Amino acid sequence: MSSTGAAIASPAAARPRVEGDREREILAGAITVLLESGYDRLTFDAVAAHVRASKATLYRRWKSKADLVVAAVEAHACPDGADSLPDVPNSGCLKTDLLAMFCPAHELPTELSQVMAAVLPALHRDAEFTRLFTEKFIAPRMEGLRIVLERAQRRGEVGANADLDLLAAVLPALKFHHVVMLDECPTPARLQHIIEQVLLPACAAGTDRSTVGADA
Repeated sequence: MSSTGAAIASPAAARPRVEGDREREILAGAITVLLESGYDRLTFDAVAAHVRASKATLYRRWKSKADLVVAAVEAHACPDGADSLPDVPNSGCLKTDLLAMFCPAHELPTELSQVMAAVLPALHRDAEFTRLFTEKFIAPRMEGLRIVLERAQRRGEVGANADLDLLAAVLPALKFHHVVMLDECPTPARLQHIIEQVLLPACAAGTDRSTVGADA
């Protein structure tokens, strides 16, 4: 009985995992369907048909629509690889670290604004998608930024009593505003301007150098 069960189970266990180029192809197909249909109307059947795969193939890799879409958004937003975020920079200078994090040498995907606009409604209605998007997409980026700010605070570049969570939200919020409200990805030059004119002055508030001569 057990040997028969093992024999039946072995072909399924031997099926190849969805990975490499095929995984990237499916995730890109999911983005195409997302942009065409929106999150609510996206289905595994539609994605499977678009990429010429079986629905079972998709379910072996992603357990739900939310899981698939979050993975697709991550892959689309990270041209260098969806499975690895850049290392948290540690140059010893806050400005240099922020520029390294937010002003990459490569241009952001041109469709990123449309992708974010397509998933925005789901963040208000789909609890599973909101949880996964926060855990896998937003939280790792916010954690890296907070590490950069904590190091800068220990060096005296950020005020001792500064609200690091609030400071960490400034640049992502402005990026989100550009992407969703203005329907454009901010250029590296624009992000550098925001860092220099908004975030760095806010970080410096309360530091010794920012208060020198303040009462004069």
